[in-house]
Amino acid sequence: MSIGDIVYLYMSDTRHVRFKTLVVDTECKRGDCKYWVAECPSDLTFKLKLVEEYNGDKLNDDVLRNHGFNGGRSIERPMCNNSQLFSYIESVFAHNSLANIIEEVCHTAKSQDLVKRIIPILVRWAKQGLTANTYGNLINELGYSAFRGLSKQLGYVDDIFKKLIERTGEEIPTLNALVKSKSTGLPSTGFSYVYSSYDKMSQEEKQIFIAGLNAKAVEYDKWDWVLSSLGLTESVIDITANEAKIRSGKLYGSGGEGDNHKKLKEYIYNHPESIGVKDFKRRHMEYILLSGDRLDVYFELNNGAQIAVEIKSISSSDADVMRGLFQCVKYKSVLDAESKVLGTKPQNVSMLVVGGKMSIENMKIQEALGICVLEIEVQY
Repeated sequence: MSIGDIVYLYMSDTRHVRFKTLVVDTECKRGDCKYWVAECPSDLTFKLKLVEEYNGDKLNDDVLRNHGFNGGRSIERPMCNNSQLFSYIESVFAHNSLANIIEEVCHTAKSQDLVKRIIPILVRWAKQGLTANTYGNLINELGYSAFRGLSKQLGYVDDIFKKLIERTGEEIPTLNALVKSKSTGLPSTGFSYVYSSYDKMSQEEKQIFIAGLNAKAVEYDKWDWVLSSLGLTESVIDITANEAKIRSGKLYGSGGEGDNHKKLKEYIYNHPESIGVKDFKRRHMEYILLSGDRLDVYFELNNGAQIAVEIKSISSSDADVMRGLFQCVKYKSVLDAESKVLGTKPQNVSMLVVGGKMSIENMKIQEALGICVLEIEVQY
């Protein structure tokens, strides 16, 4: 070995490559004699400097054999001519180095946990094209009703991305612009941490600037690589259980319309102002679309716009509420198709009225689909 060589150390007790080291000196006297039970050899040796330690499962014996490692006597003999094996080992150490960025930036376990949850959520929003979500939406997805210090955590997200850019040279767009104030539709003044000139812009300039940043985030096609590099897993909307119930075809039951559903439907019909409907010229319950679907409540406004209202009462299961979100997608599409056939400009809306609170997973679906949802608790 020569000074400057990289040496990977395979640990025979755990049977995996654990250390990446650098040769810093040669022909050195042994410094480990006091640890020998038998007589210490008098041969000269090398001095290695620890560069990095890896404790994952991607460099164990079984995995290494898939990349050119032969085991057996090769464990006892240094190797220097196995390019396939060394290339793989180095890729794992390189990935491991990137995965430590979060720990380098965030010095408390709480902040590390939060940004490890925040980044996958923001990546999912970018991949879904969601550019109008608010700080409240992010807080809800994190499972909180209120949260102080979110700006600090988003600052960490920016620091992490800057380190990742610095180490890889990859041009990664910011995700911080996806999170907005509900009142202004723009990131808060804390966004100046990401771009120092932000607070000096006019409202119009901010809107154009943020729209451009979000367009880059939505169009970026390497978000999976970003997550993998940081050692993060994708944020997914868990629909498995509810999906199985819906696709089984047994969700409807056999008892007809429930009393709670009927009362909430009648309340919306008789109190359209409760869902923001004004100036309507006609309304119906059980309105039949040209697709044959029945709307719980239907309004036609004086300007020709049509509103389809799907009702899910407090008795509705989580799966049924999820079904209602997808029903709203269908109802708007059918209303728009009817408008086109009749030669009028589609300006229709579908909304879901829920007699209670939606689950976090259904809120994620709502955001992804852009469905208007109103949670109304009515005392009858």
